[in-house]
Amino acid sequence: MAVETDERDRPDKPGVGRAFVHLLVAVFRGCAHGVRRLRRWNRRGGAGRSGLAGLVELHALQAAGDAVVAVALAGTIFFGATTSQARGRVALYLLVTMAPFAIVAPLLGPLLDRFAHGRRFALAVTMVARAVLAIGLGHALGGGIDQLALFPAALGVLVAGKAYSVCRSSAVPRLLPDGMTLVQANSRLTVAAVVSPAVAGSIAIGLTKAFGHQVSLRFAAVLYVAAAVLSARLPRTADGGRVTRAAENAAGRGLLRLSNVHSDVGVALRATAALRSLSGFLLLYGAFVLRHHRLSGLSHNLSLAVLAVGIGVGNLLGTTVGARIAGRPTKQLAPPLLVSSLVVTLFAALDFGLVTVTVLAVVSSATVAMAKLGLDATIQDRVDDQVRTSTFARSETALQLAWVAGGAVGIVLPTEPIIGFLVASLVMAAAVANSYGVKLTRLRARAR
Repeated sequence: MAVETDERDRPDKPGVGRAFVHLLVAVFRGCAHGVRRLRRWNRRGGAGRSGLAGLVELHALQAAGDAVVAVALAGTIFFGATTSQARGRVALYLLVTMAPFAIVAPLLGPLLDRFAHGRRFALAVTMVARAVLAIGLGHALGGGIDQLALFPAALGVLVAGKAYSVCRSSAVPRLLPDGMTLVQANSRLTVAAVVSPAVAGSIAIGLTKAFGHQVSLRFAAVLYVAAAVLSARLPRTADGGRVTRAAENAAGRGLLRLSNVHSDVGVALRATAALRSLSGFLLLYGAFVLRHHRLSGLSHNLSLAVLAVGIGVGNLLGTTVGARIAGRPTKQLAPPLLVSSLVVTLFAALDFGLVTVTVLAVVSSATVAMAKLGLDATIQDRVDDQVRTSTFARSETALQLAWVAGGAVGIVLPTEPIIGFLVASLVMAAAVANSYGVKLTRLRARAR
């Protein structure tokens, strides 16, 4: 009887094995087809010849690596602690993130301009540094070391990430193909930075649950190394010629304040910074609130997933729409974006629920994406070529500081939605008043 049972079981095993193999082959072919289509889209408009496509690809890889690291750290800093412990850890995390924003941007540009291959070399170094630190974080998490010991390594990852951001902002104008605007190039980078982290973050969650944080962070290290290889393969134009570097360096030393360049840049930067601070507030405060107030009876994880999906959808929507309307004057674009964010934030305060939180996540992330593209367009149109790179570096620093400030406010407020979102509404109302005040002042000056 035992022999007969084995014979009956044998035909099923090869069938199950073949089905699994066919499924893997189908998934692999689907992924390969998707990658080929994305590469064709990325290389359109001369981006493949100019080197911009390579920069977009390495940007996608490094953003994916950052997402994997964020998933690993979130499991220890946020989800693995009580609310009071999580507040302290996130506050410390935000505190150490201030250093890269305030230090790296003004010092890194002049330092790199001293080297003929500074940009490509620096991009590769930031990737390798993050790969090494990711492996170190994996060993720390796997070895049961005190979690406060993770912060120096996390700080190193952030410093390297901000250094990459400064180098990338100066390389993008140098790799622009003929006929493509800076707004269009930045919209491609934004799309890559939205899609790739979503995919990599999903993979990281599965790896973390199946094999632990160490394997997940090794996956991040592989992504960083691949991005380093792409950095080294960028064309020489990413470094700029000797004359270009000298002009940018001299202009950067003379650019003490963005408002010295053009008043429109200051208007665009203030509006974008206000919206960026709201996005930082929504991410961190929303995460704490949803630990205690679930959306329409959903579980804690599903509530957080709704928030994350809303933010991702809003980023894609804002990037798509913003690339088409960013050519409009900032004085026309900023007020409606600020007003729409104010309205949805106020509704979330008065009626906290699934619909209002989803709408808030979509609208706030979409408006900040559109405002950022509008800021890029303003810098491109209003700022001289020799000052443009330094202007981008400083504007990126200001926006990152605004995000940290919004997140810091979010972690100190009580987890009552009406209190937190009313505070956010007041901040947005002040930004709206400032925007319309500037507009009124200009109208009066024009009348005179």
